[in-house]
Amino acid sequence: MKYFLPICLMLALAACTPKTVVYEDLAVPVDKSQQTRVLITTDLEVDDMNGLILSLMFADQYDIAGIVWTAGMYHFNGDGGLHTLGQITPNYRCNAQHCEHRVKTAADLTEYRPVDPTWLGRILDCYEADYTLMSRNNPNYPAPEYLRSITKVGNIEFEGDYRFETEGSKFIMELILDDDPRPLIIQHWGGINTTVRALYSIYQRYYDTPEWDAVLKKVTDKVRIGGSGEDNCRADSKIDQMFPGLQNGVYGLGGFFSYGSFFAASNSPRRAAEELQPYMHAPWNLEAYKQNHGKLPEQIWLMGEGRAVYGEPLIYNYGLITYMDWGLSAKLGWGPESLKDYPRAEYEPYSWAFCQFGCASFIDIGLRSDVNNRGNNHYTIVMWEELAARADWAICEPADCNHAPIVDGGQLDFTATPGETVSLSASASDPDGDRLEVSWYVPAAACTYQQGKAEGLGVSVSKTWNASFTVPSDAKSGDKLVVNLEVRDRAERPMTRFAQYVITVQ
Repeated sequence: MKYFLPICLMLALAACTPKTVVYEDLAVPVDKSQQTRVLITTDLEVDDMNGLILSLMFADQYDIAGIVWTAGMYHFNGDGGLHTLGQITPNYRCNAQHCEHRVKTAADLTEYRPVDPTWLGRILDCYEADYTLMSRNNPNYPAPEYLRSITKVGNIEFEGDYRFETEGSKFIMELILDDDPRPLIIQHWGGINTTVRALYSIYQRYYDTPEWDAVLKKVTDKVRIGGSGEDNCRADSKIDQMFPGLQNGVYGLGGFFSYGSFFAASNSPRRAAEELQPYMHAPWNLEAYKQNHGKLPEQIWLMGEGRAVYGEPLIYNYGLITYMDWGLSAKLGWGPESLKDYPRAEYEPYSWAFCQFGCASFIDIGLRSDVNNRGNNHYTIVMWEELAARADWAICEPADCNHAPIVDGGQLDFTATPGETVSLSASASDPDGDRLEVSWYVPAAACTYQQGKAEGLGVSVSKTWNASFTVPSDAKSGDKLVVNLEVRDRAERPMTRFAQYVITVQ
């Protein structure tokens, strides 16, 4: 999606060199209890593996309450052959057919694309190896021992299986019932069954007791269900009837949509915009984070890189192949027959192809959650650049790598009448003493004026940190207009921060 630069655009080196500061003076610890509290549940498909790695690389930005391995329609590890999917979950969603004639139907599966039971432990080992330098660059990363203490195995035997309490379901139940008043955002990158089991256990324990009204209020006030998961057990379990008022997740609009999705780097019709392509292929992927960086970024999966994904048939083993052929997967019985005519997508070796990064919404680069920032490729590029800068944090002392500018936008919210001019003022410094590139502009799609078609609106810049904006004379009461201040440091691995001003028309 386009974003429109102003008529009077200033994109130049700041007129004055920013004050040189000592990084340790600015990178002070934050109160993690004031950050967004996020619980990640995942079926550990390869896109989730990448998403978890990125979540750990950006974990200074939010408070990870837990990491719970669960099952979903695409991955379940079974119970050693004692049962089949159809016996445990008759109302399953698994869309496999016969898996190259290993079974007659998905109901006969005793496991499906099982995931590596050692992967979570190994990825936390990688995090620990990188933690010393990462935490020197930013002291707000959680300690490795804390992450190990909150990483649990949930209900992984079958899709939609919530028959038994597990370590993971008990842990989720404890988080829901603890005394932390913050919303608990429970993300479901796979199935919802472990969360369902936790809620079901709470219901069994407290319903028809004197504590029930207080427990119900706590659950409905606190829990945010992020997605309905890759199974039917939310409806099957009737947890919404058990907990009337149960809330779905509320996500900020964040700085970017993800780091690319299936097909984004391919030659298929769903290929991402050309301006994003340099950040989705070699040599960028190799130079920015994959090679000669920390243990954690080196674990990011790329197409055809030479590593096999545990438990996957070749057709889904993207570390060994450079194509996605979901049509062939349907013909081989690994996927639904409805995909049999789906076109094959070709990739280059070391291409980016997939990521489930639900924590993206909680990364603060200065973009406001009450502003529509979605679909802007420029913000996505900013985050690609930040990934590369953060990859250096795992191998460099603070003096040898880059850190984000610190922007103070001052007053961010204004009311004004049509034709009125609003004065904007800001300041910024750079922890590394880098010179700063500064620009003021109107991101048209973020404005509600003329239904987001605010093309051509400009910002008048008087000095580097001072600008003014004139409300269009035909603006209507209630229209919102947005002005961006963008500050980018001049570094080998640049980082960018924003201030967003919202002018509401009276």
